[in-house]
Amino acid sequence: MPSDNAPNSPGVELANEIINMANAELEKGHAVEEIALGLRHAAANFSAYTFFRTEHSPKDPNDVVENFVAMFEHYLGMHKPDDTAGQGLAATIAKAQEDL
Repeated sequence: MPSDNAPNSPGVELANEIINMANAELEKGHAVEEIALGLRHAAANFSAYTFFRTEHSPKDPNDVVENFVAMFEHYLGMHKPDDTAGQGLAATIAKAQEDL
């Protein structure tokens, strides 16, 4: 992953364009789940296509999957809602009120 102040690689620039397209579809009212499914479908399709057509292809397709999983885990961490102490306290109070 590039650092925040590093210039974007062509791959990152393309990814940003795709994210912008996905956000535009979201603004049109398409379901976020359907957009994500389309992106995964396209990524899997193109990744499989290029697997056999690149000189720098990994020897095992699982390497591609492991790379995807690593990126997915990275972005899960980035997009995870912040669990602040105040939110935890509010949830505890709400749970206590429900129990009464």
